[in-house]
Amino acid sequence: MIDNYLLEYLVAFAQTGTIAGAAEQLNITQPTVSRGLKKLETLLDVKLFDRQPQKLSLTATGKFTAQRARILLQQQHDFKKAVQHFASKNDYLRIAGTIPGPLLLLENIIERLDNQLVIETKIILPNNIESLLHNHNYALIFSAHEIQNADIESRFIGMEKLAIKITKFNPLYHRTTVNFNDLNGHEFVLSDNIGEWRKIIKQYISNAQFLYQAQPEALRELVHYSNFPIFKTNITNYLDERLAIVDRKRKFIPINDPHSAIELYATYLKNDRQKVTPLISEMTKILTQISD
Repeated sequence: MIDNYLLEYLVAFAQTGTIAGAAEQLNITQPTVSRGLKKLETLLDVKLFDRQPQKLSLTATGKFTAQRARILLQQQHDFKKAVQHFASKNDYLRIAGTIPGPLLLLENIIERLDNQLVIETKIILPNNIESLLHNHNYALIFSAHEIQNADIESRFIGMEKLAIKITKFNPLYHRTTVNFNDLNGHEFVLSDNIGEWRKIIKQYISNAQFLYQAQPEALRELVHYSNFPIFKTNITNYLDERLAIVDRKRKFIPINDPHSAIELYATYLKNDRQKVTPLISEMTKILTQISD
């Protein structure tokens, strides 16, 4: 049986190229690393290192062993995390999304639900949905994609529709609706945490400029003190009304375009269906009201 710490020494040496570098990375002494690497070589009964005066390097076998050690350590890390996440699902539900709207809505209706929720604010990538569910990182993921397979299912919960808010200084101010083509040439300020909406606006408003803001407080200040157009959706507009957030400078104008609305799905493991159904039902009820 080979202890993990020996594999960690080898991986650190492969990454840094020196005993000193590995010791610094691991925050241990150089003699400790040196003894550990010799012990690993003895346990494996193969030559891992080419020893020259004042120089230690990995042999081809050593490089292969370091690669396998890195994979094994990552697998063990993933295994531990998956077990911990699975165990925690009995106490609370972890929720994530590839778009922010449903997560923002969920944050504001938590008091209506019996579940203890942990909502991930950082948007995840659509390609990671299945692996994140299988590894029990999350019990429920909101996205614009339907997944139906042996282990996972999606439920349609409603539509999210894009709109703009603009001041009276904008030439579109007197319009009742706009399309994506109308927005070309304009300069928008917006959050950089908008998930799948980023691809849509980049594709269909390709000649607009987007000033992405990483910090929510900076974005709020910029919106408050400037006349930049901003994006809203039926979800964020509903939340503004619910929270009595008033923007007296800007007018809400829907975007009437074939690509300005996306279908929203709640995706989960079939084994978790009973746990997540009450939450999904509440979300669907609200989205049905605000999507009309």
